[in-house]
Amino acid sequence: MNPRGIKIFASLFAIVLLGFLIRGTLIDWTIIAPGYTGIKVNRLVNRGISREDVVTGFVFFNPIQSTVITYPTFVQRVVWTHDAKEGNPTNEELTFNTKDSVPVNLDVAVSYILDVNKVPDFYTKFRADRIENFTHGYLRDTARNVVVMIGSEYAFDDINGSKKEEFLARLAKELDNHVNPIGVNIQQFGLVGALRPPPALLDAVNAKTRAIQDSIKVENELRSTQAEAKKKVALAEGEAAANRALASSIDERLLAWERIKLQRDAIAKWNGQMPSVMSGEGNGMLFNVPTPNAGAPRK
Repeated sequence: MNPRGIKIFASLFAIVLLGFLIRGTLIDWTIIAPGYTGIKVNRLVNRGISREDVVTGFVFFNPIQSTVITYPTFVQRVVWTHDAKEGNPTNEELTFNTKDSVPVNLDVAVSYILDVNKVPDFYTKFRADRIENFTHGYLRDTARNVVVMIGSEYAFDDINGSKKEEFLARLAKELDNHVNPIGVNIQQFGLVGALRPPPALLDAVNAKTRAIQDSIKVENELRSTQAEAKKKVALAEGEAAANRALASSIDERLLAWERIKLQRDAIAKWNGQMPSVMSGEGNGMLFNVPTPNAGAPRK
């Protein structure tokens, strides 16, 4: 390599080295991606506490004096359960006692979002470089306190029955009231699975449910039997009414007309010969009728 080439190479190397030295000591930069926001923190003012400014896009800063903290501005979701396969591998279920002193465990899912305009205040309060530290620290502690407070106002049968939706709505609203002033908006608070009371109480609840279902079944069968019986009674009453109507419509004139019809039929069938046997009137006795000219001498 000729001396000129060596000089050019040395100059380029010096420029690159100077750039790295400058970036590491005097100036640095980062890019705030879409869906995130950053704050530039001045570490040399008021012992590291300063009014940070929200920054986005391509950001330059002095790494000796400042640093940039990045937070997501899209919806964050966290689950706290007893299941090691969901959420963290540790038991994070929430526990409270109801108004009737029933201990209840529940798994919950919480969704929240940061208010971009309050991110500097959020960082000043919590000094959390990672949003997960806030999620599994302050937010979980606050959610647990809210669950204990609200849960103590309900009986177990209420939150396990008709007032479950009301109970969850109150939890979400109360949690939002606690964290909204620090720039956190609760989007959703819901159960993961069912409430878990002690096994003995759960067995009693299941037995009660089965008893209610059996009583409903028996009641339906009784109603069906009663309906069938009423149907048969109605049919019998209808037939009896029809027979009474028919009997009341038969009078003496109709009976006389029927007798005349029978006599006419008998006359129409007569072959002209006198009957050999006749019944006595009134006594039902039978006697022989003499044949005409039976005693006359033969000619």
